[in-house]
Amino acid sequence: MTLIRTSLDPVRASLFAALGLLVACGPGKNETETDSSSLSETGATTDPATTGTTSPGTGTIDPGTTTDPGTGTETGGQTTTATTVTPTSTTGPIPPVCEGTVTELMQAFVDPPTPSGFVKCDDGLVHRPEPRECLSPVTPTSCPADASPDSECLTDADCTEKPFGSCQVNMVFGGILAPGDTCGCVYGCQTDGDCASGEVCRCAGDGLGLYTECIPATCITDADCPGEICGFAADICEPGLFSSHCTTPDDACSGDSDCASPPCVFEDSIQSWACANAACGRPFLVDEQPVTAPACARDDWRALVRVPVALPPTRARLAAYWQQIGLCEHASVASFARFILQLLAVGAPADLVKDAQQALADEIEHARLCFALASLYEGTGVGPGPLTAADPLGALDLDAVVAAVIREACVGETLSALEAREAALRAEDPAVRRILEQIAADEQRHAELGWRVVQWALARASAVQRARAEAVFAAAIAGAEATIDALAREPGAPELHAHGVVDAPLRAALWREGLRELVNPTLEALRQAA
Repeated sequence: MTLIRTSLDPVRASLFAALGLLVACGPGKNETETDSSSLSETGATTDPATTGTTSPGTGTIDPGTTTDPGTGTETGGQTTTATTVTPTSTTGPIPPVCEGTVTELMQAFVDPPTPSGFVKCDDGLVHRPEPRECLSPVTPTSCPADASPDSECLTDADCTEKPFGSCQVNMVFGGILAPGDTCGCVYGCQTDGDCASGEVCRCAGDGLGLYTECIPATCITDADCPGEICGFAADICEPGLFSSHCTTPDDACSGDSDCASPPCVFEDSIQSWACANAACGRPFLVDEQPVTAPACARDDWRALVRVPVALPPTRARLAAYWQQIGLCEHASVASFARFILQLLAVGAPADLVKDAQQALADEIEHARLCFALASLYEGTGVGPGPLTAADPLGALDLDAVVAAVIREACVGETLSALEAREAALRAEDPAVRRILEQIAADEQRHAELGWRVVQWALARASAVQRARAEAVFAAAIAGAEATIDALAREPGAPELHAHGVVDAPLRAALWREGLRELVNPTLEALRQAA
């Protein structure tokens, strides 16, 4: 049982006040410590079973949760039923750094169950002992019949640029299919020979990815990594594997169970595996993928804070944690810069633009504070390298801007602000506590700004646009619920709570209560006020 210390009534009151709505707290727990074990019985939110197939959304990541391949998919007028495969455990020759049970990851959309060539060490990394042919190179289409006519494709027949093309709904937070969604082409593969140099063919499947496709690879199989394994990294903000790298003797983790908040990922800046330990918050997307700058040695992105106290082993974990948080906050600066231009493009009022500009300045300071903590724990200066900024403006139509704000602010930042508030309550070092209190207050204002933008947009929206916004809200909430379920099963690191770190079980409790007491009531108040 995980207890949270944050009282949510004042937070909810602040959200309602920002929207100019009467504060109607409704039933809820007002105790300073909330028993999260009862929330599943009393705090039901959107039922994923009624809104579509869910997957973890933006926030902390469960790389092993993907779209349910057991769902029948309409393809060319016929229903193709894909078999959901339960991974099997085997024992046999195991690489030196992979001890215990080895679980084969199975291909999706294949009957009978067929191994993918990828396996997972007991509580460790996914790796690839041998390449296997993907028996479903064309992923069954997920594009709905009422997809937007502006889509890149509407059927698989529209995807002819490469072999094995399929038409898939463009993923929104949670992956829900909704009227008006746009679709795009995804190109699959049967073997590594179908991929470019420096890529491997990864089948679709639980723990692998939603689609069969070619992914970047610096190693092909374990044989390319003498004495080590060819580990495949989890995507930070989407389910699935996206790249491969050999493990090294300098790795800080050998699997998600080594991390206070998974996943264990390959860090290019240090050329070894380390814990990501960060929520994505308000991501900066380039080509629909979240981007952060690489870390590098520098001292000009550090705020002045007092040196926190921690023993050497813990210092290393905290240095990696705050470095990753700093990189996410740094990316949020670019996200808000884009957001300001988007607000101008859709004719937003001056007060929203002004507050977005203030939020950008907040994120700069957040990044400086986080890099200061990372540098102090590390013992040397650390900051951000160059940030990729291709396609800096992104979508400029009102529907797309509102959808992004719902996912990233109304849900993402509302929950992130709650995490920072809880972390501040638990932090024992006064300097760390003050930093987290500042971040929590700022993130609360950013979340409120997001809700205000949605309120402004919906006041002048058509019925169709309102329905689309409702679908995005449902998807975002369902995606968060799926993430909660995954986080609740992860190992905790309560020893880091006193240092202001929110681990996976505590994050699950916070998100569950945040959806019930903050996101859902605020959404309902917006509906009633419309």
